Amino acid sequence: MTQTSISYYKSRIILLEQETEKLKRRFKFLFFARIGFFLISIVSLVWFTTRPESAWLIALSVLSFLLFLRAVVVDLKLVKQQKVLSNRLLVNQRELRFLSYDFDDMDNGEDLSKINPHLAGDFDLFGAHSLFQYLNRSVTKEGRKKLGTCLCKWSKNEEEILQKQKAVRELSKKSEFLENFQAFGLLNKEVGNEQDKLIKWLNEPESGVRKLKWLLMLYPFCVFAWVALTIFALLPASSLWLLVGIGWWLTTRKSKEVQSAHNNLGKSASIFRLYERLLIQIENENFDASFLKHQKENLINNHKKGASFSLKIFFRLLERFDYRYNLVVGSILNILFLFDLQILYRLEKWKEAHRALVPRWLEAMNTFDAMIGFARFDFNNQSYLVYPEIANGDFSIDAKDVGHPLIPGDERVCNDLDMQGQPRILVVTGANMAGKSTFLRTLAVNLILAMNGAPVMARFMRFTPCDIMSSINIRDSLSHKASYFYAELTRIREIIDHVQSKPRTLVVLDEILRGTNTKDKQAGSIGLLEKMMGLNAVVVIATHDLVIGELEQKYPSVVMNHCFEVELNGDELVFDYKLKTGVSKKLNASFLMKKMGVI
Repeated sequence: MTQTSISYYKSRIILLEQETEKLKRRFKFLFFARIGFFLISIVSLVWFTTRPESAWLIALSVLSFLLFLRAVVVDLKLVKQQKVLSNRLLVNQRELRFLSYDFDDMDNGEDLSKINPHLAGDFDLFGAHSLFQYLNRSVTKEGRKKLGTCLCKWSKNEEEILQKQKAVRELSKKSEFLENFQAFGLLNKEVGNEQDKLIKWLNEPESGVRKLKWLLMLYPFCVFAWVALTIFALLPASSLWLLVGIGWWLTTRKSKEVQSAHNNLGKSASIFRLYERLLIQIENENFDASFLKHQKENLINNHKKGASFSLKIFFRLLERFDYRYNLVVGSILNILFLFDLQILYRLEKWKEAHRALVPRWLEAMNTFDAMIGFARFDFNNQSYLVYPEIANGDFSIDAKDVGHPLIPGDERVCNDLDMQGQPRILVVTGANMAGKSTFLRTLAVNLILAMNGAPVMARFMRFTPCDIMSSINIRDSLSHKASYFYAELTRIREIIDHVQSKPRTLVVLDEILRGTNTKDKQAGSIGLLEKMMGLNAVVVIATHDLVIGELEQKYPSVVMNHCFEVELNGDELVFDYKLKTGVSKKLNASFLMKKMGVI
């Protein structure tokens, strides 16, 4: 939290509240104006019936009624403005809450943990008070999913990371763009997988309705000619039933194709209008970062117009397509115009022109949607963050004053770390609750942020892009009849296999082999670490077993010991959460057990 961001959001809230009050006054004025114009129109019309020679009364009545209609139109526009204004206010109020770490009621992305269950569980990427919950500002389902994927699967390409850094940095300075994107995105909420449905429909084969082009063009003229001939008694009135039958027969010939298209796209017009609004925000903004420019360049159609232009045509067709939900209206329109076929023809024509373009539009929109969370993270924590450098050559993690982004600034304790080369083993010892596990999460979370092009919670950081494999929160499984120990061994086997194929991997371990006795645990841990050395691995391991710290004497060029200590102040334990060199010398388990009356 920084004073700059606090001041910004507070000033925006004050300004938006003032605009809301102005809008309320305009609503009030229009309310009385509508009543006034309507009454004048009615009174003038009634008065004219008693004084037919006063032509000016009918003119006044018509003029007043037109002004009444104009006031209604203006009122409807103001209603839309009010919704956007209300969402803008909500966006800024939420950001103030984020600054105070009050976000527990926001979407926590729990369902996305299946993307990478181990990383998600070990580093609190999803769920209550998770990294996702803290970052997420997405307004589309696919943007939300993309952010979740970024936290679990990241790029290790140096150039791509640097391009994303420039993109996030630029977006963080475009507060108005971020606010508009979020505010318009909140106008409609996706209820299904509209993007998946659209892609599915785009890839479906043609229905054949485009072969009926001339029939669809000529049929309405034939219908009107038939009706005209009937009115002038040139055809018997009973012939109209034949017209009804022809319209019904022609429509039912393609009813399966019509229904299939409507199943995919029906009731989705409002969502595609949402997409159009989001694309407009991107199209209207100028970007300098090449990554953002590339995304924007994807938003063109075959006529070099913006994607929003084509999407507007599309959702208007869908709005008309939904007329068929009204059985009476739909039947009449089909008899007179073959309406379902007319709409299907235009939709398939649109599909043919945009089939290859739509996935690029959606990808660009989803990318912006996901990146807004990183941009907000930057803006909201300006004084605590730095964009990390990328290390060339051997494996490197060099961080100064690195802290966990989910710990408030007044509580956060930052530490330094310097790990160079492969193999490298960092053994972190310390008492219970001294900060070992938090340090592991701090390291991993900041690396994940760094590889997504986001800033990190540190004064300085240089790193080598890498995979991350971990074994921290292992669970046994009754349904699969797997004990805790077996589940942990299975996970360690997965880590070894991964490191063998991808040596540039950071392995994070916390109190491994807890499911066995002390001697086995120590021997197994040392054996595993020696195997990791043979695989040229980089490992950070937190442990209570001080024996493991003795590996530094045996492998001084590979193993390094760090620890978290605890001090006893009277009857209280004092934790400073500062990482120190060496092996921990103080333990606290028995002290805590005595204090709580357990022993």
